[in-house]
Amino acid sequence: MKVPIACSLTETAARSQIDEWHDLIATSVAALDRVSPTDLRLRLGTGVEGAGAVLRLAQREKACCPFFDFALLVEADSLVLRVTVPADAAPILDDFSRGVSEVS
Repeated sequence: MKVPIACSLTETAARSQIDEWHDLIATSVAALDRVSPTDLRLRLGTGVEGAGAVLRLAQREKACCPFFDFALLVEADSLVLRVTVPADAAPILDDFSRGVSEVS
């Protein structure tokens, strides 16, 4: 079964949540890598202690936009949040990561 590319939030709430992502990325991400149009990896600069806010926001995002997939990758020296979407949602991932390319 294909998960529909849809968000259950109102337009205002969705915009607010995107803004929250942009703020969190600006303050908590040390680097990002756009692996493909559907795969984004955020290297968290906050360490284990600060990862909680990122994970809580990812859970909220998954609840309203189930087509997003999130995975926490544990590396020896960092944590990486992997964000993937179906090909139909690549433009949404563009908006999600807009303005953060200068982080890397």
